[in-house]
Amino acid sequence: MPRLRSLALVTTALVLARVAVYAWIAVPFGGLTDAICQYDCGWYIRLATEGYLSDSQWDTLGPVPNWAFFPLYPLLVRATAALTRLPGELAGMLIANLLFIGFVLAGAVYLRRTRPNLDPMLWVLFAVLFPLGFTFSVPYTESLFALLTMLALLALQQNRLLPAALFTALLCATRPTGVLMIPIILAACATTLWRARHRPDRLHTLGQVLLPLAVAPLGLSVYMLYQYATIGDALAFSHVQLLWGRQWHGPLHWLITGITAWDWGNMLHPNGFPSKTYDSAWALLGLGVAGWLAWRRRFAEAFLLAGTILLPLSTALHSLPRFVATSPFFLFACCEALAPITGTRWRMALAGSLGLAQGLVIIGWYIASNALY
Repeated sequence: MPRLRSLALVTTALVLARVAVYAWIAVPFGGLTDAICQYDCGWYIRLATEGYLSDSQWDTLGPVPNWAFFPLYPLLVRATAALTRLPGELAGMLIANLLFIGFVLAGAVYLRRTRPNLDPMLWVLFAVLFPLGFTFSVPYTESLFALLTMLALLALQQNRLLPAALFTALLCATRPTGVLMIPIILAACATTLWRARHRPDRLHTLGQVLLPLAVAPLGLSVYMLYQYATIGDALAFSHVQLLWGRQWHGPLHWLITGITAWDWGNMLHPNGFPSKTYDSAWALLGLGVAGWLAWRRRFAEAFLLAGTILLPLSTALHSLPRFVATSPFFLFACCEALAPITGTRWRMALAGSLGLAQGLVIIGWYIASNALY
């Protein structure tokens, strides 16, 4: 892409500027590192600095509840802290923002290939200024997961099955929903075999696809082996979900529970009980966007977005707004919807509105509003 270097410079400048704004807003809230490290951030930083067995007496959640957090991001934070000598929170922010820049640029390349009429600069502005996009700068897995997803899909577009499988293995070591990429890899391998069915080297092609199929689930497999070797339970990451208030009832049950609760009033008390109806609304919005992507014949994107919603929705409602709002494919769809806004003045008005909204949202995050969790 001819403009990739320019996009990289603009993206880096915008990300640095927004982190500076975050720091300025955080002054009354105890400073940037204290204010921005909310909710799961503490778990990730503790994992990075002390490991999995450090939380046996964490609050009231019982023995070792941190098995629910997958290891790749804490390992990256640990390595970054060791190399830079930064405290855990700052190391977590540094790696999150670097990964976010990578995601924005990889997303621009992906959009150029799949939506060539979309202005890449609009994508950069939207990704950086989208109100809930602040999560990409928080010490969470959002940036890492989004970047690896893009890299896996970009590799598949070039029929590079082994690199795509390697990125999928890393996805599976980042979040449980990383397994959603495995069927995509399987479909790509099956397509490769089908196209080679009449070629004399079809057995060689079979050998070429077996290795990616073996590599793709390795991230999850290695983590399960580690859990089994440590505490004798290879599925500890799943079993521990009960300690987090997650219980399997299926997506429909939780959607109905949230809609019928009709507890929008909880939004007025951000530090109280979260609004189940608000969480359900985000799930429905995300599923609607997934349906629209499927209608546009973007089947892989639709599958990954819907799966990102339905898997966690099977056990609970909380965190769904974050899962939806940070999905690359939800963001792409929003950016497409904004594409008709042209002209410098209109684009500046859009950027200003999004930036102001993000500033208000980051204040909500600093006060630990559960609507943003």
